[in-house]
Amino acid sequence: MKTMKSKLTMRTAALIFAAAAATGLSGCSDIGFGEQVLLRPPRATGDKAAIQTAIEGQAGGSYTLKYPQKGQYRSAITMFDIAGGEYALAFYSTDSDSKLNVSVIAGKDEQWDCIGSFSNKGTGVDRVIFKDVNNDGKEDIIVGWNNYATGRNTLSIYSVENNAVREMTVDETYNEMMLADITGDKSEDLVIITLSTAQSGSSLLVMQYSDQEKRPIGKYAVELDPEVKEFTGVFYDKIDSGVNGIILDGEKAGSMRTTQVVYFDKADNELKNPLLTVSENDTYSNPTTRKDVISARDFDSDGIVEVPVITPLSASPKDKAGAVCSLTSWKQLRTNDGSLQTKMNTVINYNDGYYFIMPDAWTGNVTALSDPAKREVSYYVWNSKTGSVGDKILSIERFGASDIEQAKKDGYVPLGLELSDGTDAVIAAKLFKTNTSDELNLDQSELEKCIKAL
Repeated sequence: MKTMKSKLTMRTAALIFAAAAATGLSGCSDIGFGEQVLLRPPRATGDKAAIQTAIEGQAGGSYTLKYPQKGQYRSAITMFDIAGGEYALAFYSTDSDSKLNVSVIAGKDEQWDCIGSFSNKGTGVDRVIFKDVNNDGKEDIIVGWNNYATGRNTLSIYSVENNAVREMTVDETYNEMMLADITGDKSEDLVIITLSTAQSGSSLLVMQYSDQEKRPIGKYAVELDPEVKEFTGVFYDKIDSGVNGIILDGEKAGSMRTTQVVYFDKADNELKNPLLTVSENDTYSNPTTRKDVISARDFDSDGIVEVPVITPLSASPKDKAGAVCSLTSWKQLRTNDGSLQTKMNTVINYNDGYYFIMPDAWTGNVTALSDPAKREVSYYVWNSKTGSVGDKILSIERFGASDIEQAKKDGYVPLGLELSDGTDAVIAAKLFKTNTSDELNLDQSELEKCIKAL
């Protein structure tokens, strides 16, 4: 693939025919233009009327505007520039049939003319992306179309060339898609992500532009977990030093969550999904499988995404199972061998809006028990030889604003956290001393570094 740097600066705006969308009316007069995702204002007089006239002429009658459901561009009409030219992208359906239509309208000297119009059998517009697909240095128009009957979306790509529009066909359907340079060749790859069906498994396919076929074709593929029934988050980011990848958070049966990380191994010239393991009897396992509704992220703000691995803390048989807290370890994928390196261990209190960073000396030596009725989490020395809890070394509690003064008298110190739930509740903590090991004892300044608001 050629390496070309786009010279475009997208000045994208949304010109919304708000009245038509709100009322479902067809292309009548007195349609207002809004400013959704407005990065440059439309030129004052004439533009909106001229664009409306161009759409009416292409529709051949009355029409209804259609709006993308996902992505950055949510307008039925989006203004964009390509190589210095001004264009409008319009989605609509006509009253004469149920087909969706997309028109590219070119503007020059306040004159707007349709230079390309295409129909699609989809049931809605999924999303719009502006990226250079054919490596000519100009951004192309990628449109995803919903198909509610099949559950898989279809793709169309449009390239503006010599004041005309060429459509590139894409054979693959998708549940999720993106444009990203996952192969690291400085060109945009079309990434197609699909969930499993009765006929096929889940997969991630990288498509690259073929100069011979004049369209993107499949180049690399990797298997994904077929037990994932829905993707809850898909994004492209740095996953290791010098390596970017695609992070896929998903939901499985029983409300279980999992994270997969796909990257391109240049040495082996293939895509890899190292967190997914398949046994000989086709059982799929992943160390990130969890019940907690939590997603992969750059948790320690070092510029690299970590994945969560959750394990229950130690407990004795007499401890109530529901009271034993879990340890959420934030781990970085090491692409040289597929291993996970722990970056930070945390105990997350979702109900009360904070998390506690476990000191290194506490790992394996301290456990935590919760008391939901008191809104309290207490930390105890864990005796691995006897399998029992020992001295209490910390209690963290959520107090109402009216109770905090009494809590202070009882030895609790407010931690000054700004909780995201908008209440005036106060998180306060009380430290205790243990003689088991002095390195387990914390002072107030160390404690305050360990507790953060969610």
